[in-house]
Amino acid sequence: MEYVRQHTSLPVPGIINVQELGEEARSETLRQLRSHFEHLHQLRPDVDVGITSCSGGPVYDHRLDNRSTCGPFRTVAEFHDFLVAPVKKAPRPEWASKYRDRLPGHHEIRFTHADVSWENILVDSETGDVRGILDWEMAGFWPAWWEYRKALFGARSEVLWMNVLKEVMTEYREETEVDMDLEMY
Repeated sequence: MEYVRQHTSLPVPGIINVQELGEEARSETLRQLRSHFEHLHQLRPDVDVGITSCSGGPVYDHRLDNRSTCGPFRTVAEFHDFLVAPVKKAPRPEWASKYRDRLPGHHEIRFTHADVSWENILVDSETGDVRGILDWEMAGFWPAWWEYRKALFGARSEVLWMNVLKEVMTEYREETEVDMDLEMY
């Protein structure tokens, strides 16, 4: 959270309040979320080292390993190889290339929250102003598709959240589908 506070004008949370939004407030929230994500995506690491934490070191993501960090990864391709590696140890190792072929290496590396969900966004229910975004421990420099994938990670059955994502993020359906399979390995 401190990194985001130092490098952006995004709001850092202070108060939690849960209420439903009216249509005007919802529209304002969506507008602000789009703006906040665009602002985050413009951040660049101090050095060109690929997929890293905001400090330039290994990344942490409970999707990848609940116990430790991994990486950093010099390229998106190296990260994709890491994602597919467990398949090579499974009963059908030939499937690794099938999955790997569906993960292109051309994705931009950008700063992402990497754990954004409806539970992690604090909103003023009257105005729709985003008052805070929580849970930054997985934030870092990731492939562009990772933020969308991770936003869906814990909210597959939350139709309202999935509809919000369609309005505030670029969808990466193919990569998300592949990673949903890979997480089972």
